[in-house]
Amino acid sequence: MRSRVPMKMTSVKKVPATKTIGVVMIVIMLFALTALVFGCAPSTETGTKGSAETGAKGNSPEAPANDPYAVSFTWETNADCSVCHQKEHDSFADATTKAGVHSTLPCSTCHTDSALSTVHKEVTSASKTPIRLRSTKVEQATCLNCHENLESLAQKSAGTTVLTDAKGTVVNPHALPETSDHAIISCVSCHKMHTAEAVEKTAQDLCISCHHEKVFTCYTCHD
Repeated sequence: MRSRVPMKMTSVKKVPATKTIGVVMIVIMLFALTALVFGCAPSTETGTKGSAETGAKGNSPEAPANDPYAVSFTWETNADCSVCHQKEHDSFADATTKAGVHSTLPCSTCHTDSALSTVHKEVTSASKTPIRLRSTKVEQATCLNCHENLESLAQKSAGTTVLTDAKGTVVNPHALPETSDHAIISCVSCHKMHTAEAVEKTAQDLCISCHHEKVFTCYTCHD
């Protein structure tokens, strides 16, 4: 007869009820804390609406909706413009641009118009920078503070043929005929600061935007 081998009983340790309750309480507290953080996040509805309205005009950028981490921005003359306008900032290091020639000057030397404070009113760190900055304006007087007056510039460019129309008519770019349309033209209308485009092309493009038949003589197209 075989002898029976006594079986060893493995004892199971019981987890104290108090320890189980403690773990459950910690999990509940973590869920509650998560809900509290997201529930108290600031609303960006007002800021987003304002940015969208000004962005529709092509001026201020639009900020992504529901961004609780957006930081507001106040424009000042000594502000670091490169934070948002990286492309324009990089042009100061490009010798082929007009900005590269003026690399020692801060942005506020040329951009002095009060409209900038209005344009940046709704801007936050989450705003999207517009491709074309239409609101900023550089006054002609700002350029003439360092450069010669228009009379002297007109004398120097008297022999240039940059502005020649399809019929061979030549116009001095610094002595345009006095008209209401020409009155709004300033230095930066032709001399683009932050691009490497040649002034010969930008000046021609400006004229053609109105003289679409490439003819400068008045009443050639319109009675």
